[in-house]
Amino acid sequence: MKRVLTCVAVGLLGSLFFGSAVAVVKVDVAEELERLAAAYGFDIQPEHLDKTREHQGRAELEELMPRLRELLVSFDHIILQTPDGGVERVIILGETVIFTPPDASASAGDIKQPEGAEGEEKEGDGDIVLSTQRKGEQHLVQVSLEGAEGAKVDQQLLVDTGADHLVLPASLLSNLKIPETSLKPTQAQTANGKVDALMGLLDAVSFGEHRITGVTATFIEDDKLGGSALLGMSVLGRYKMTIDDDKNTLTLSKK
Repeated sequence: MKRVLTCVAVGLLGSLFFGSAVAVVKVDVAEELERLAAAYGFDIQPEHLDKTREHQGRAELEELMPRLRELLVSFDHIILQTPDGGVERVIILGETVIFTPPDASASAGDIKQPEGAEGEEKEGDGDIVLSTQRKGEQHLVQVSLEGAEGAKVDQQLLVDTGADHLVLPASLLSNLKIPETSLKPTQAQTANGKVDALMGLLDAVSFGEHRITGVTATFIEDDKLGGSALLGMSVLGRYKMTIDDDKNTLTLSKK
């Protein structure tokens, strides 16, 4: 059976306007998400719910998808849908940040990329359509990872919208010429619990002619990662994403 999941990354959706006679209904975002997840059977991870704690949102629309989008208007988020229009999973990336362009009078040398910032550079136009290999119900894609000093490594990554970043085995650090001293110690959640990890930026990730720069990646010791490397939301969150099980393809479209 064909199963196509469409993942929509949402930034600023804009505001919904109603007549002055209509009262604005405010609810606790986390509590409403929990209620909707229980009522409609979709998945939302506790760490994603935590990003909405102590936030109020509007909840005036009745249908599930419009209600979710209205509720999450202040958050960058992703809604994975099933072919029949239902909701399979909701992913919260964090609060929406409004980008303020730098002063046009500033010189290029005065403008610095903030720590952890991610850029994007594309070569080629239109949708990115990638062939995938199957691992059970999951899909793997081939990418090129760019580290320091021009080092490049070809790597298969498992498509995983539940991962915040790229997740890579620590053994790749030497091939990518990335010194551990340039990485930030952190912890990552795996199927076996939390493990120590190192986080940093790759120079780029390439899909054929398409190249994305400044991609956050988390490196975990190989034996704790279980042989998997993950293509997470530091890449996927920049696109609308469609997975086609019948054709074994992953399509990434401009937002």
